[in-house]
Amino acid sequence: MDPITAVIGFGKTGKGALDFLLARQKQYGHPSKIYLFNDTPIDNPEEQKNYESQGIIFLVGETRFQELFQVGRIIVSPGVDARTPRFREIRDRGIEILSEIELAFSSIDSQSITVIAVTGTNGKSTTVSLIHHLLKCGGFNSFLAGNIGTPFISEIQGISKLPNVVVVLEVSSFQLEEIKDFRPHIGLILNLTPDHLDRYPSLDDYYNAKINLVKNQRPGDVLILNYDDPGLKQRYDASPGTFGPGRIVWFSLKCQAPGSSGGHSHSVKVHHACISGETLYLNGPFPGTGSGEETISLKQNPLRGLHNLENVMAASLAARFAGMSPAGIEENLASFRGLAHRMEFSGKIGNVEFINDSKATNVDATIKSIASIREPLAVILGGKDKGSDFTVLVPLLRDRAKKILLIGKSAGLIRQQLADTAPDLQTRLEDVRDLDHAAAQGLHSLESTGGVVLLAPGCASFDMFKNFEHRGQVFKEAVIRLKEKLDG
Repeated sequence: MDPITAVIGFGKTGKGALDFLLARQKQYGHPSKIYLFNDTPIDNPEEQKNYESQGIIFLVGETRFQELFQVGRIIVSPGVDARTPRFREIRDRGIEILSEIELAFSSIDSQSITVIAVTGTNGKSTTVSLIHHLLKCGGFNSFLAGNIGTPFISEIQGISKLPNVVVVLEVSSFQLEEIKDFRPHIGLILNLTPDHLDRYPSLDDYYNAKINLVKNQRPGDVLILNYDDPGLKQRYDASPGTFGPGRIVWFSLKCQAPGSSGGHSHSVKVHHACISGETLYLNGPFPGTGSGEETISLKQNPLRGLHNLENVMAASLAARFAGMSPAGIEENLASFRGLAHRMEFSGKIGNVEFINDSKATNVDATIKSIASIREPLAVILGGKDKGSDFTVLVPLLRDRAKKILLIGKSAGLIRQQLADTAPDLQTRLEDVRDLDHAAAQGLHSLESTGGVVLLAPGCASFDMFKNFEHRGQVFKEAVIRLKEKLDG
């Protein structure tokens, strides 16, 4: 008989866990109580009634938390912080706390299914989507799941019925906090930069959660790392043993190694992937091949920005270690279309383009967005602050931004940080009331020169929007309304 299980959180992940537990009860005839705890009232009473009719016991409201003391294990959704004081007694009682990805991993045959897991502060969604696209087009039974949208647990039924399965997971630091045996055969850490300091007491706590990805890797596994990311490289240099026993594989935008005088030929001995011009160089050995140099043309690469070149290298390495050929990667890369709200072209008015990078929800992502644009720039910053330091943007803003448009709850904070650090930027700072106003003011500032109005907020969206997707959609609609108004 399964232990009494409680699922915490009635969002997409929580419902996926409930569905899985109910299906397993029916399949194996292991009856046991299943609880659903939620701090706040359930938004959809009909859904609650549906689950209650299947035997789920709902515990709704903070006052019912102590009823969880009777369960054997707890499955937490990513939004639930199980390190807060109220969970201390749960742990003291010996009750197991697991993330949903741990529950899912324990339910698959990890000997016959390849698990690729991607974490990092930025670039995860684009990278996992590209890996999935490459593998799917290459004939693999690829499943894309995790933090990108579909919970891993919701894919278990389909995964178990197919051969040649690869599961591609986007995993957040939140999901990695409560793993026990979860193990990616191919792991990727794209970068480590400050984020989520509203949840973590320190950067070390946040970085440690990310690096938890490797804790169960074995010598035959692969860990793909970004050589150019200072936070990640410094962490590795200081403590390489914390990155596990798997094979460490580096990628870098720089094909020429520091101190060398040649072209790419020296660097491939240093990096397993690097870029020179429009060519991606791979250095093996890879499955089924020797250790020679391989090349992939990037002439048909559809993704804009330096950070997307990092994502392409990471995805190509993952696909290569999963068994794809360089020719297959090159061919299928050309047909990939980038994700919405990630450096997404959103319209052009006269000689001014509008780019939607609403997914840039932290300062490091904003830095990469700005750095990838060479034209004169009007950048939109602001939203719900996460304890970020916006002063690191000063060199780029001073060099590239004609106008800095500030929006949302953090507008005053960003203005103060930038103005105190760089008084010369004060004349470029402008508060805007909404994204319609931002689009109009951005266009006005660039009409004489041409350029790009860039939404790269560096903040969460929850002060004014449901999520970053909603924010990006509102921006795109604002551009359409502005164009119609001017054309009309």
